[in-house]
Amino acid sequence: MKRVKRFVSGLGMVALAALLVALATGAFGGERIEPGRGQEPPGEPRPASTATALRGEVDLFEPAVGTVRSRRNVAVAAQVGATVVSVAVEAGQAVGAGTLAVALDDRDLRARLAQAQEGLAAAAAAVSSAEKGKAQAEARLEQARAAFERTRGFLEAGAATSEQLEAAQAAFLEARAATAAAEAQIAAAQAGRAQAEAAVTSASVALGHASVSVPMDGVIAERLVEAGDLAWPGRTLLSVLDPRALRLEARVREGLIAHITVGDELMIELPAVGRRVSGRVAQLLPSADTHSRSFEVRVEFEATQGVLPGMFGRLRVPVGRREVVRLPAAAVVRVGQLEMVLVEAAATGRPGRFERRLVTTGGRFDDGTVEVLSGLAGGETVGLPEDG
Repeated sequence: MKRVKRFVSGLGMVALAALLVALATGAFGGERIEPGRGQEPPGEPRPASTATALRGEVDLFEPAVGTVRSRRNVAVAAQVGATVVSVAVEAGQAVGAGTLAVALDDRDLRARLAQAQEGLAAAAAAVSSAEKGKAQAEARLEQARAAFERTRGFLEAGAATSEQLEAAQAAFLEARAATAAAEAQIAAAQAGRAQAEAAVTSASVALGHASVSVPMDGVIAERLVEAGDLAWPGRTLLSVLDPRALRLEARVREGLIAHITVGDELMIELPAVGRRVSGRVAQLLPSADTHSRSFEVRVEFEATQGVLPGMFGRLRVPVGRREVVRLPAAAVVRVGQLEMVLVEAAATGRPGRFERRLVTTGGRFDDGTVEVLSGLAGGETVGLPEDG
């Protein structure tokens, strides 16, 4: 029995020794730890997709704030003095060229036109009378000329005296003077008629100004009068703008104005509608504002849905190029105030493993990437979220 017990005890010791050897060699699935090396941290799971942190030059821009304006903005003013009878348009209303907008009291203007027309009729009658007088004077002149010629012939034949010839000559000269006077009367009457016609034209134009129409297709930007108000020449009644002809009027600091020339194609940011549009530099005012030391740059762009005059905009002014490290914005994870990126740890001899690294980012670029100011040198493989 003692021998059996010793045999069983020996088998137990052997089994225990075998178990220890199996554990040391990783026979049960554990990772084998090489001599002189501690257990490595497990790292982050490999992401579903990756991207590469790029290093290279990019275009740099500086924003210049501005305001969207209409290139066609017309102030419609009164041309005559009169009381406003009615206003047929409202601010924001779309109108076409020729639309009646404001009606003025035209009674005085109609009376002035009627008076001018009466004056024209009188002037025309005066011209007609002068023409008749001239015709009569010309007839008497012909009679006096014939009598003078006959008397002169009689005198040569001895059938008339010198006194008779002198009387015939005087009658002829008088008739000729009367004809000249009749011609002068016609000229005066015609001048009077021309003045009367001008008065009629002026009165007709003034009467037309009593109906104020919109001069172009557009939108009523502002209505400045109501029925009962007094209008006078030069007073603005309403303003009309074309919402399809837009431009950004931006203030560019004097240090950047050398980067812009007329005809350049620049990008415009319109935060209100969340869009960027391309525009062409149409005007660059040659004088800077003495207070802000900035120049006004006018950049025209095509009509864009939702963009209205008066909206805020930013002009992207090119200022050169700079080398940067950038990566997709989706690769950056924010934890509170910290920014982290999942980076492959290949540089530490552990390819395939990923670790979280603190980074500092800067501005965003048009292609959806973000600048990395610190934490990456470029060329690293970074992880992207599943929806990135």
